[in-house]
Amino acid sequence: MREEQKLNKAIKQDGIDTQSDILDELKRRYPQYVAQSEKKQITAKKRKFAFFSAIAAAVVCVAVIVPCVVLLPNRDNGAGNGGKEDVRYCTQAEYEKRYADYTIGEYRTSNNRDFLYFDWYEFGEDFSTICYINKSDEEVLGLEEQAYLPQSSEVVQLSITKANVYLSIFDSTIEYCNMERNVSNHLVKWSINAKEATCIFEDNGYRYFIQIAQGQDENRLFELVAELLEKN
Repeated sequence: MREEQKLNKAIKQDGIDTQSDILDELKRRYPQYVAQSEKKQITAKKRKFAFFSAIAAAVVCVAVIVPCVVLLPNRDNGAGNGGKEDVRYCTQAEYEKRYADYTIGEYRTSNNRDFLYFDWYEFGEDFSTICYINKSDEEVLGLEEQAYLPQSSEVVQLSITKANVYLSIFDSTIEYCNMERNVSNHLVKWSINAKEATCIFEDNGYRYFIQIAQGQDENRLFELVAELLEKN
């Protein structure tokens, strides 16, 4: 400390006021002291550089990994329970829509599936069924059924996929349903506009989309969710 005080006093007396002049004077008067100081500064700079390099590397890793997770999900077939660890995202180029001559209920029975469906065939009208088929291997990626219910003057559409399968055609629906409500201990995401009321929920490895095209009412939408879950 004494040496530093002497040095400060000497610098003031000599009228040295620029950083470069001070450094030159330090080197002249106290070469050993300055050498040690510069060594410490270099070490500190290296540590600081290493610290920020580590942060930069971490940021780069995150920037690279996250898009890979989001844009390049696992395309393997999902586990039997539709586990999210085997997420599949299918673009519209990978599948096609085909109208089927059977109902979702008939498909479920003939293929020994355990998804939920509306047993509305005795009183519904104007049924139409669509299958989303994988172009490469004819795998059924999703089912969709629409019916007119004359007793309520509603057009109801039910779409089903495995919980680990995301079809691009439903991207906007998933984004659109940004409100939440709990129905029968299930998280239901939903939304409503002038044309339809729509909701999404998952149960036992499957994802369900329900849409009411007429008689738009969110309470009716939740009634349909509860009705579907009662069949579990």
